[in-house]
Amino acid sequence: MEYNQLENNQEEEKRPTFLLVLCILTFVNTGFTILGGISGIISGPPSKEEIKAANVELAKSIEQLEKVSLDYWVDLIKRIQLMTEAMYANFVAYNAVSILVAMAGVVAAFLMLKRKKIGFHVYIGYSFLYVLQGYLFVSAAVIPSFIIIINLLIAGVFVLLYSRNLNWLNK
Repeated sequence: MEYNQLENNQEEEKRPTFLLVLCILTFVNTGFTILGGISGIISGPPSKEEIKAANVELAKSIEQLEKVSLDYWVDLIKRIQLMTEAMYANFVAYNAVSILVAMAGVVAAFLMLKRKKIGFHVYIGYSFLYVLQGYLFVSAAVIPSFIIIINLLIAGVFVLLYSRNLNWLNK
């Protein structure tokens, strides 16, 4: 009888594979964000010539889209261009905020791997910050709705998937 209880306790203690997979995905995503942010801060913003060349290419794309009356895509590209300009204007701050938000995601996943339920709550906060961080540097009127919707969907799916492991997490 004691052997069965010991075996059941070991089963309860075993980390769910699904949680491990989610945490690895979170570590990969946040790792790329952190490395990209650090790399961006070290290398600095693009030069005026690089920005001008990119704007010329965007102008060509916009002109071609206008010829075939794809107004939605024209508006989308113009908004993304405005977002990019706002981010370049606050380059170091934007990258620093991205790094800090990503670090919150790392901490959340790590806590969940350690069976801390607070990690799930930190992850929810991380998800909101991830979606909202762009509003610190870009006007809400400029950010395309579909970007917010996609970010919310991805964040929501991950919160839902992580919630499937709440019964394994301790208080």
